[in-house]
Amino acid sequence: MMIKKISNVSTTLIVNTYECFYYGDNQDISDCEINISKKYNSENLLKISRNISKTIQTEILNESSHNFDPFGDSGSLLIQADLNLYNSATLHLKESHITFHTYIEDILDNFAIVRLEYHISSCSDSNVYNSLKDIILLSEENFFPDLVAIDYIRRGAKYGNNPDDIIYDTNNLNCNEYPMYHISSITPSMNTSHHTLLLDNEFMLNKFQKNNSFFQSDMVPVLKKFLIASYSNHKIDCKSSNLKSS
Repeated sequence: MMIKKISNVSTTLIVNTYECFYYGDNQDISDCEINISKKYNSENLLKISRNISKTIQTEILNESSHNFDPFGDSGSLLIQADLNLYNSATLHLKESHITFHTYIEDILDNFAIVRLEYHISSCSDSNVYNSLKDIILLSEENFFPDLVAIDYIRRGAKYGNNPDDIIYDTNNLNCNEYPMYHISSITPSMNTSHHTLLLDNEFMLNKFQKNNSFFQSDMVPVLKKFLIASYSNHKIDCKSSNLKSS
């Protein structure tokens, strides 16, 4: 039986983080791979996924994960809105999901680049942007991505007292929470937006030099230009390293 005034709105956040691991000409990439495996493994990613579920006020119905050889982790959580937080007038019964996948790329000399992709599709009323703080763990011991590409998609509609009274949400990225990143945004419509976060020059340099003394400051603009050209919808101003909409 159909329930009157049930919400049909779903919001999806697709987050791709790119973290670079540097190794010098005379260094073995195996050390790099060990560090990557410690950070980007299914156990850590499942823990993050569970935290995301709490953040967006959903409950987990089922979870699964798989490890690929030689590298790669994948996982999925089936979720639904926390029934204790909604009444019958606002409840959305359709299940949603949280998924993650990891990939490694080595096309750039002396760098291994890990791409972590999260899909967070939620039917709750919570702001899915809040889940970013669970993914972008801003410490060098955890995930400290050099570039983050975010796509926000809202589908369905929420109404007031009549069909002409369409209620749009005001969910957006809070730039003040990520002061170490240059942020650029594109909003093609009320229901779709794209954001790129690029790590500041100083933070990037300090991050790499702390882990590898062979890393030189002149490598930063080269790396940033590569990241933008390869993984973003924006262009880079090489002088200022700020992002510009394309």
